Amino acid sequence: MERIEHQGPKSIEFAKKVLLWVTCAKKPLITLELQHALAVEIGEFAFNENYLPQIEDMVSVCAGLVTVDEESNIIRLVHYTIQEYFDKTKGKWFPNAAKDIATTCITYISFDTFESGFCLTDRRFEERL
Repeated sequence: MERIEHQGPKSIEFAKKVLLWVTCAKKPLITLELQHALAVEIGEFAFNENYLPQIEDMVSVCAGLVTVDEESNIIRLVHYTIQEYFDKTKGKWFPNAAKDIATTCITYISFDTFESGFCLTDRRFEERL
């Protein structure tokens, strides 16, 4: 974390967002899921693909703490001891983790594209994607 804290302010904020999602999400996230979570702009009504971060950036900004499993495409901590560390210090690094994740998820499902509810056909689902 000291290495992360010695980066520029934007990199520190970005790294902490990546680590928040990787350590606090209820399930392991594939890279696309994390990219979408990080690209959500609170208060917006549509998803902007221009905000999707590059996978390499998500990994490099975390200074060796995360990796992408080649087989499953899951982004995860490199070792279980890092999860243990964050479990003990979560309040310090991610004091609003549950609120931040919930706000992001609510913003995402509130995007205009989901206004009509669930998709009744595969064609409509593909259009939405």
